[in-house]
Amino acid sequence: MTERLLPADPASRAASFSVYMNVGLMALKVSVGLIAGSVAVLSDGIDSGTDLIAATIALISVRVGARPADETHPYGYGRVETMAAGAQAVLIAGGGVFIVTTSVLRLLNPPDHIGHDLGLVAMLIAAAVNVVLVQYTGRVARETKSPAIASEARHLWTNVVQAGAVMLGLALVAITNEVAFDAIVALGLGLYLLWTAGHILRSTIGDVLDTRLSREEIDQISAAILAEGADGYHLLRTRRSGQTRHIDFHLTLPGEMTVDDSHALSDRIEARIEALWPGTVVTVHVEPTGTEPASDPGL
Repeated sequence: MTERLLPADPASRAASFSVYMNVGLMALKVSVGLIAGSVAVLSDGIDSGTDLIAATIALISVRVGARPADETHPYGYGRVETMAAGAQAVLIAGGGVFIVTTSVLRLLNPPDHIGHDLGLVAMLIAAAVNVVLVQYTGRVARETKSPAIASEARHLWTNVVQAGAVMLGLALVAITNEVAFDAIVALGLGLYLLWTAGHILRSTIGDVLDTRLSREEIDQISAAILAEGADGYHLLRTRRSGQTRHIDFHLTLPGEMTVDDSHALSDRIEARIEALWPGTVVTVHVEPTGTEPASDPGL
């Protein structure tokens, strides 16, 4: 039963956990927001609804993205995770627009009273749950390099900030008896969501356009290649598809080296790279030393 609720795969498990938690948080905050009359708490509850949809998208994408390459998808299904991250960005932006609009309307037509005590309790619970979720999904994102889980972790971090901001707004309402603070905080949350959506979308576009791996990762690849005694390499190309890195390069070896020896050396280099990042797809083209191009766009 536990395995069906929380899959063994780390990325799928993190996405599933996020789905279950967001169901409870959404119900709590929407209910309290309606009862207390707080637009900030209600807005945060609506955002939890977008969190739920986003977490569900992440869960589906990591499961589909983990499928092995086949005849119709020779490079695998990793791009599904990139698409999921883009969908999450759109959802977050939609929630931001709704919250900004609702906040402005509330500022123009403020209520007479807001039940700040109930709202503070609800947001304290939400903040505690989201801190746990952020720590967990952030660790899984670093381990798996999943774009979908990474965007989910960033989204969950915004929830921690939101909960703190809502509590601050409700506290100011309690201290000053000025209900406008509730709408002002909600407005700030909406703008923050729009900023977060832009950040996720920018990262997603980078993956779609096959942006190369980071400078640190490329340095690690270079060290792995040269550690086996190769004369050199050129035309290094790198990209990421979901959780999978794709690396290909031209390896230069002495012309007198036998095919068997060059093949064995290539295998050792591939093993070094795959030890750094399990599941990496490495393609090596062997050339005799002295055939390097005058310029190397891969470096």
